[in-house]
Amino acid sequence: MAMPADAPGFDTLSYARRLKDAGVGEKQAEAHAEAVRDAITQGVATKADIARLENKMDGLENKMDGLENKMDGMATKAELYRTMWLQTFAILGGVGLLIKLLP
Repeated sequence: MAMPADAPGFDTLSYARRLKDAGVGEKQAEAHAEAVRDAITQGVATKADIARLENKMDGLENKMDGLENKMDGMATKAELYRTMWLQTFAILGGVGLLIKLLP
């Protein structure tokens, strides 16, 4: 099983040589070195993994900015409607007052 090019390094060749020098057979030493490498690197994020996550985070940040802008627009509309209702009540109140004051 080959390691990704940007995975943290584990020198399997050097490890296997040390095992062979200690009297372990060549095939067993190589198999052991590969097994240790796999165990060490399993679940380790590569540079490519991190780059993908950064891209996803940038996309989420852009979506959040868009939602924030929409919410700002909704707040502006709510303020506009509130102002319109207040003006309507003020006008109706003024008309009602004029009706009472006029003979």
